[in-house]
Amino acid sequence: MAYTAPAVVIDNGSYTTKAGFASEDLPSLVFNSNYILNPETKQVIIGDEEMNSNAQYPVSTLLEDGVIYNFENIVHNWRYVYDNIDNHNSINSKDYPLMMTEQSWNPMKNKVKTCQLVFEEFEVPIFSLVKNPISQLYRSGRSTGLVVDIGSSVTSVTPILDGVIQNKSTFHTRFAGDFLNLHVLNYLQSKVQSVDDLLPNSYRSNSSSDSFKAYYMSTNILQEFKNLSSNYQISNFEIYDHKFLNVNDQHNSYLDNLFNPLAHPIPNFNLPEPPSLEKPHTQGLNTLFYIVLKSLEASLLPNSNEGPSQNRFAKFMEVFKNIISNVLITGGTSLAGELPDLIINNLKIITQQNFPNYAFHYNVSQIRSSLDNSETWDKQFGSWLGACNLACMLNDNKDNSNSAKIALDNWFITKADYEELGEDLIVEKFK
Repeated sequence: MAYTAPAVVIDNGSYTTKAGFASEDLPSLVFNSNYILNPETKQVIIGDEEMNSNAQYPVSTLLEDGVIYNFENIVHNWRYVYDNIDNHNSINSKDYPLMMTEQSWNPMKNKVKTCQLVFEEFEVPIFSLVKNPISQLYRSGRSTGLVVDIGSSVTSVTPILDGVIQNKSTFHTRFAGDFLNLHVLNYLQSKVQSVDDLLPNSYRSNSSSDSFKAYYMSTNILQEFKNLSSNYQISNFEIYDHKFLNVNDQHNSYLDNLFNPLAHPIPNFNLPEPPSLEKPHTQGLNTLFYIVLKSLEASLLPNSNEGPSQNRFAKFMEVFKNIISNVLITGGTSLAGELPDLIINNLKIITQQNFPNYAFHYNVSQIRSSLDNSETWDKQFGSWLGACNLACMLNDNKDNSNSAKIALDNWFITKADYEELGEDLIVEKFK
């Protein structure tokens, strides 16, 4: 059965939430994923403009380590979507299919809680959770590759083989855009007398909460500086009150901290945990690449009793080649001008140094869009766009097409099936 109403697609990121109808080319809503709670009225305040008008209250988060932890208040984020998705007009959640994205390490208890909320509180007719790396790679037209997703709070490296995430070889780290912000803030602080000098006058007083100041600094000043310095040679950076900072001595070395978190230590700041190979989340991107590829080698390489020694590597080499020669670099932080080239160059060095038996057979190469503008959108909205492609299959009513049935059988749960089968169905469909 094909659906006539387009699906609503929501991609909850740590930095921004992207939402819109699956039939749209770009999300109609892009807003900060944080929220403010008015302690007097208990109102949950969502949306950039609304939050900027309530600077006196603390800013709180909804996600931790890339996954939702605050289910009590995530419903306000989703309600904001339904209230504003149609050119800032509301729609009834009962009338539209819903697809959401999730990280590949999202625990099953979160999936169950998400389904409970969307079916019981929002009463959606049909629902799906799709993993970010799958939707991103699907968007690129590939089924095999290495997805490098660098967002705000998390950097993940995910090998995918024939549309299946290799979970034992998938790892992530918290050294991402927010960590780079610390280095940018440290640099800009050296240019002013007080960190409040970087803020608009209206937010400098004690009437603005410290968490709001940090939120505003991160989402406006630091983000703007990263975007400018990564893509242009700038000598002066304009802050508020028509003041300029001399940034002639700035360079993109702060990007090095993604690859090696100890490259440029910040004064009076210590990493939460010392780097350890046994704890991939404590590592920078270079070591994470090594851990992922070494784990992939261990899981895919046949053992010595599986045939003649000269053929032992043949199938594995082909798989390894297909994965490493299709590197998809995505996520908002990956828009930094030279970062994709740094990633590819570092991956080449790592494979040549650590996998010499087969690394010389191929080149590490990046999946690129044929259109520059499209590539920018794919990096920023790739997970949302890929989810839209999958969700649109529900609306395929062409003769001799079974796309809607495929989508229903593989990715979606109906409200009726949820009410009949409950958690067992969720575990089976969204494992």
